[in-house]
Amino acid sequence: MKFNRTQVVNTLLKLSLYLITVIGVISLVTVTTSASLPTEKKNLPLPSSFKQPISGKINQKYSNWQLHKVTINKNGSLSKALSSIGIPASTVFKIQQVKNSSKLTNLRVGDKLNIWVDQKNKLQEIFYPKTKTKHFQLSIQQNKFKIKTINKTIKKVVVSVSGQINGSFYLSAKSAGLSARIIMSLSDIFGWEIDFVRQLRKGDPFKVIYEQHYIDDEYIGDGDILAAEITTAHNDRHTAFLLKDKKGEHLGYYDSNKRNLRKAFLRSPVDYVRITSRFKPKRYHPVLKKWRSHRGVDYAATRGTPIRATGDGQIVKLGWSRSYGRVIYIKHAGKYKTVYAHMSRYGKYKKWQWVKQGQIIGYIGASGLATGPHLHYEFRKRGHHVDPLKVKFPDAGPVPKKYRTKFVKYASLMQAQLDRASPSIQLARKFE
Repeated sequence: MKFNRTQVVNTLLKLSLYLITVIGVISLVTVTTSASLPTEKKNLPLPSSFKQPISGKINQKYSNWQLHKVTINKNGSLSKALSSIGIPASTVFKIQQVKNSSKLTNLRVGDKLNIWVDQKNKLQEIFYPKTKTKHFQLSIQQNKFKIKTINKTIKKVVVSVSGQINGSFYLSAKSAGLSARIIMSLSDIFGWEIDFVRQLRKGDPFKVIYEQHYIDDEYIGDGDILAAEITTAHNDRHTAFLLKDKKGEHLGYYDSNKRNLRKAFLRSPVDYVRITSRFKPKRYHPVLKKWRSHRGVDYAATRGTPIRATGDGQIVKLGWSRSYGRVIYIKHAGKYKTVYAHMSRYGKYKKWQWVKQGQIIGYIGASGLATGPHLHYEFRKRGHHVDPLKVKFPDAGPVPKKYRTKFVKYASLMQAQLDRASPSIQLARKFE
């Protein structure tokens, strides 16, 4: 067959157009972006509180339920909480017929409820985290409401922290990673051994082994201090080891020589302040402008700083003095008396009441003859004034005989852990 020139050209043009069309389609398929691809769906897990329904398995119906989070307000109740999301009073009546309904009906201001309803707004489940360790869960079983108590297990993790003094003990310990609770506990443990105001120097090391508490891998707070060591004046080492009885109750803290760290009196009635005037036979009074004896110690601090009773005793005087301002006298064990002067206000205790060591009896101020906020503290023995910074306090009893073998083993283990701690490694998990 013969083709003329015109036919050949037309045929070639048709082939070219066909090829261009094919190539264009291929190109469109090749350069399709991810934006045009279908979205990938991922089912995120339910919050830990709802991972385990009462059946113990993740129920598919949760995906068809709606969650309402309700906080109990003043004068609030379970009835009001359910009514706020459209659940009728008849449902509350049914809940109240459940044997242990008080677990859900005795609510307090601030309590939070997680309420699940189905597509018809019918109540299916209530989750009430009463405390961090105890939760209550209402669900429907065999067409009846059931309330279950869920007890959360606390996991105790033992950690060690070490650091060095650089400024105040509180700020140094906080910089090392210790919480305010642990810092205050250390102050209480060593309160009879160490004057945190005047004994610590820059560079003095401190080490502590304590518990951290977790629930479902979530940190909820700190537990007991198990062992601690603070070195004062660069070479005077103070140790503390916790001793418990068979029931796990605290017997106290003892040092490496089995001596009880608790004494009849605290070394200082206030925390983390500076001494502005010491016990002196003669001192020039800044207000009276004359020389007179200073038979106590002055601790300067901001107004409102808490003042603690340094020992167990009875308040025998509480009132106003021209020179001392608001003052409290506490009598201890017949032969001792302590005085706390220039308070801005008193604590909750009244005259003739008994107070325990460490309880707050007042707050620092500048009442009476004072040029600024401070505490004037006196220590008297059989009526005679004694320097509070130098008096030797009697110890409590040592480690009881039946616990000595146990204590020696425990203290040795803890001391080995303390020796491993280094101020350059501030926080380290040791063992669980």
